[in-house]
Amino acid sequence: MTKQKRQLDAIDWRLVRALSADGRQTLRALAQEVELSEPAVRDRVQRLEHDGVITSYRAVIDPAAAGRAAAAFVAIRFDHGEREAVLEALLADTDVLEAHEVAGDDCYLLKLRVASTEALADALDRIRAMPSMSATRTTVVLRTLFERAVTVVDDPPARGGA
Repeated sequence: MTKQKRQLDAIDWRLVRALSADGRQTLRALAQEVELSEPAVRDRVQRLEHDGVITSYRAVIDPAAAGRAAAAFVAIRFDHGEREAVLEALLADTDVLEAHEVAGDDCYLLKLRVASTEALADALDRIRAMPSMSATRTTVVLRTLFERAVTVVDDPPARGGA
């Protein structure tokens, strides 16, 4: 969820593209790329962070190297009056990497990463024990063909016909 209050200009988008491709770039390299001074780039990057456009910087770790080679997607259904309690429990469970509110019969679609099928069974037991959980449907990933982070390739399309 962004806190963006202003439209991004062409330089902001160039910075976002550069940082989404390599978040470890120095201010000097960014300044050369967008042809601004380092202080101007620092101010713009800080504003992009403050506005919630840039939400974090992180290393992407190979799941198998981190001992979490097994993946699964879990669709869950629960009483909507328990949304806050379910969300709080999901946020506390480090096996749950993603949670998406979805349309249809299910409430949320979760992505889990665990060490083994036994660890998956334990995670599912925790999920099924959450307040008002009425159904879960699990799809175990056999092989991950690719995963990717969001990167900015082009400026986004204009919004609202303006």
